[in-house]
Amino acid sequence: MLFAPGLRRPVGEGVVTTVRAAVPRASSALGAATACYALAMSVFGTTTSLFLADEAGAGPGRVGLYFVLSAVVSVGLGLTVGRWSDRLADRRNVLVLAALAGVAGAGGFALVREYWLVCATGALLGGLAQTFASQVFAYARELSELTGRSLARGTASVRAVFSAGWVLGPPAGLFLLTRTGFGTLYAGLAALLLLAALLARWVLPRVPRARTPATGLRQALAQVPRPTWLLLGAATAVNVADGMYLIALAPHVTLDLDLSPALVGVLAGTCAALEIPVLVGVGRLVGRLGEERLVRGAAVLAAGFFVLMPFAASGPYLLLLQVPNALWTAVLASLPMVLVQREIPGGAGTAAALFSATFPVAQLLSGALTGLVAARTGYGGTFWCGAVLCALACVLLRARREA
Repeated sequence: MLFAPGLRRPVGEGVVTTVRAAVPRASSALGAATACYALAMSVFGTTTSLFLADEAGAGPGRVGLYFVLSAVVSVGLGLTVGRWSDRLADRRNVLVLAALAGVAGAGGFALVREYWLVCATGALLGGLAQTFASQVFAYARELSELTGRSLARGTASVRAVFSAGWVLGPPAGLFLLTRTGFGTLYAGLAALLLLAALLARWVLPRVPRARTPATGLRQALAQVPRPTWLLLGAATAVNVADGMYLIALAPHVTLDLDLSPALVGVLAGTCAALEIPVLVGVGRLVGRLGEERLVRGAAVLAAGFFVLMPFAASGPYLLLLQVPNALWTAVLASLPMVLVQREIPGGAGTAAALFSATFPVAQLLSGALTGLVAARTGYGGTFWCGAVLCALACVLLRARREA
């Protein structure tokens, strides 16, 4: 029996059957809301630094400061909102709040040009908007548990929508930017996020669930098992390596290899496009190989990818390397989330937020490491550092297996 929040009697098979009947609609609505969010945030991610430099008059130091503040705020807000969301009767309310924060943030970017005001509102509202992603995965988990569907397949499907957003969003956003300017571009992003909020509130079905007991964040973190911390450490190490790759790729291709800047966009788009079919097939592979084995294999493949990167000196070889790049990225972007959600006691929101926190933490570390390593060894040396980080992830995953 399930106990729906706010009800005095258990939720029986009738309610579960009703929700199961709504699964096709829920899947379509969840996919549409996630697509709107992914498209909007991918455009934000690829135009914010340009906006700060051109419209807010920020130099390189201030641009970097904005991203540091955004990363710190997003970690704190993500964990706080994640814990708070598990105490609510309806997770859709958090999805709506996060999407509306994005609407306000996009509206601010469309109207405001003073750096410190942009920095303050962008970091706060952007941090709130980023909680939408972790809450989508938490909603998908609760829907999977209620309907008996595969959590790995559901998580991989949601992640595939994010990948599709990053394939389509950046080129479409930059195309609009060159023709309409920042004001119209960000107004369009606000409309996309408003659509995501409407879908979350009026189309997604409410998933009945029990509220998580009210405990503090520190107590919730103390309940995380040691093997899960090892998994989170491995995920952070791989995310740092991936962040260094994304930062160093463009200057490595254009300065070190003297190749066309357009190749950088082709490489990023190819990798994101290849991720989509891999993510769709991850759910089936889990049944054959197991989640733990797939995660360990992906970490080894990631280390191999970074070892090969310094030796790829032409466009065709770099394109060929996007195949293993897409394989390990697809697996490590979805399955660790599934494992963390299963292993952390308490609500789905806290678990998803804790895993999502590895990304902004990795963003901070990757920026600092790339600057230090590239200054001493060149941009090609950052790939060797990425290989070492992925090897560290393999060691942590081996320790997790023994634990």
